[in-house]
Amino acid sequence: MRYALFAIVLLLAACGDGMSRGIVITGDGKVGANNARNQRENCQDALAEAIVDDLGRGWDAQVSIDEDPRWIEDRLSRPSDVSSDGYWRWDRITAAIVIVPPAGQTLAADRQERLLAESKTYLVTRLVKKDHTLVAATLSFGVSAVTIAPAPGPTIRPPPGQRTYVVQPGDTLADLSMAFYGTPQHWRLIAEANPGGTAPGQTVVIPVAPAAPAPAPAPAPAP
Repeated sequence: MRYALFAIVLLLAACGDGMSRGIVITGDGKVGANNARNQRENCQDALAEAIVDDLGRGWDAQVSIDEDPRWIEDRLSRPSDVSSDGYWRWDRITAAIVIVPPAGQTLAADRQERLLAESKTYLVTRLVKKDHTLVAATLSFGVSAVTIAPAPGPTIRPPPGQRTYVVQPGDTLADLSMAFYGTPQHWRLIAEANPGGTAPGQTVVIPVAPAAPAPAPAPAPAP
């Protein structure tokens, strides 16, 4: 992790603090104002990214810093990684680090201690005075995201002779009547059999086709 943090320090020097208070590349890769808020977000994102690189695939981390940095005007004596006008630094830093492990995994206590110590060391580099007592950092664990499958809906058991159909986008009652009965005129029969509606994705009951009317008896022959 110490190498990843060192690389992040160089990256911020080149893309963030090394610029004047005009624009800066923000943590999401966009160009934004070179102000205290964006500098704080850059520092949070850089530390979180370094932690994830250290922990490996499947882990996640979020970092929040309470304080904003302040702009240090310095045209003569200045660190080598800053612009000719000045640089952003914190007077003190209060940080909260939340680690989100993959499902079923934990982080050993000694690795937690090392992770927290290296995070504090990185944050000290962002201070005006490089004093470890000016950095307060806590480490906690979040909950892994769990995908919960939707509960199955009630099973439709149509009476004998009836059928079911899963409604597709664009289907109308007239379409269903035409498909199953050969005429659109029985759409009301389908609607009445499905009081819960016939929205796309729903399984609907297709009632038995109505019996055709009996043919009229032939007229009696004239006497």
